[in-house]
Amino acid sequence: MPMAGASRAEVHRMNQGQNKQYKRVLALILFLGIGLGLVTGTFLNPSFMKGQITSNNNSAVIARQINGHFNALADYVGADAADDTNLLSEKEALPIANHVIDYVLGIHWLKTNSSSLAKTIYNDIQKDVTSDSSTDAQGIKKQLKEHQSSAVAYVTAAFDLSLVMLGANLVTILLVINIVIIVSVIIMLLSMIREMREMLSTRSMIHTIVAAGMWAAGWLILLSGIMAIIPVLFNVEAWNLGGVGYLIEIASSTFLDFVIVGTVLYIVCAIPWQATAAK
Repeated sequence: MPMAGASRAEVHRMNQGQNKQYKRVLALILFLGIGLGLVTGTFLNPSFMKGQITSNNNSAVIARQINGHFNALADYVGADAADDTNLLSEKEALPIANHVIDYVLGIHWLKTNSSSLAKTIYNDIQKDVTSDSSTDAQGIKKQLKEHQSSAVAYVTAAFDLSLVMLGANLVTILLVINIVIIVSVIIMLLSMIREMREMLSTRSMIHTIVAAGMWAAGWLILLSGIMAIIPVLFNVEAWNLGGVGYLIEIASSTFLDFVIVGTVLYIVCAIPWQATAAK
């Protein structure tokens, strides 16, 4: 009898050890799957990002970024413009931003030149800068048209389109990696659940899965909260990182949404976790 009791205690310890191992691996798998799924559906989604930049705060951020490049264009064409002035209104800057988003996030393979985007931006300037626009903006439009043979090169340089092209290629690579990881995560998750069904009771399996979900939700809340608060603590627009600061500023509201998603997931997992806890 003592030996049987010891054996049962040993089995119990083994089950607890297995549960902890399953929980750690599942938490990582769920966090990767949920996190990459959210990133793919938001930051790598051109429709979502074009919707984000139309909000009041983000449209002002985008206008400042586009105007910074437009002011640089004034130097290239020899037009007079104040460096610290927003020459384009938010309405005039938005089409340019939308076309940049389509170029970077649209479905494409690796890009080798940005001339098509430069021509599109040139056309946006010619179409959207009208007699109602600022005098300086009209002057830049006129000078750009007079230098038509060099206009694409000027737009490419002023708007840092070589860097935009690099970003588009990085997005393509990141999207492929995300899809591969998400598919791998789904396969691993199904495999682990199949293995757990053989090793654990249904109650223990559910308890372990939702516990892992709570950990994954906690990590999502923590990391998203940190990313959301960065623009509050730092002047990210001043970061000279090829527009990364502006992206972080725009993304902060989306990271707050991720915090909400993580909170809802935590609550949803906490209810069955409590219900399946050992009495």
